Amino acid sequence: MRSILLLGACLMVCACGYGSKEPTVIDGANAETFSRTLSAAKADLGPKDRLKFEAALSEFKARTFAKADTRADYQRMLRKGLDGLTAPRVVSQFDRDVDRVGGQAADAVFEAKRALNGKERPADRRSE
Repeated sequence: MRSILLLGACLMVCACGYGSKEPTVIDGANAETFSRTLSAAKADLGPKDRLKFEAALSEFKARTFAKADTRADYQRMLRKGLDGLTAPRVVSQFDRDVDRVGGQAADAVFEAKRALNGKERPADRRSE
């Protein structure tokens, strides 16, 4: 009986701290803190949001790479662009962007596939 009470007390103490941790803020001050806080920020997320975070990060890296002239510029721009953000905020922005352009992007992908395969658009065939 005593062990059940002790276990219950431990569970309540653990539950008090669960979910109350603030998300990690990404610190772009230098390469070391950026790497450390970026990893910690990713760890704040569950599996589904972690995938969204990785997708958003990949897209941001691609845009940043296109703008940078040197590796040092690229790394500085990455740190500056993510400095002060949290992983949940990045995921939230990713969700808004997907909602905003999702349909347009899907249409563009299907249009590109049709062009690569030499096929007409379905609307074009209906007009014949």
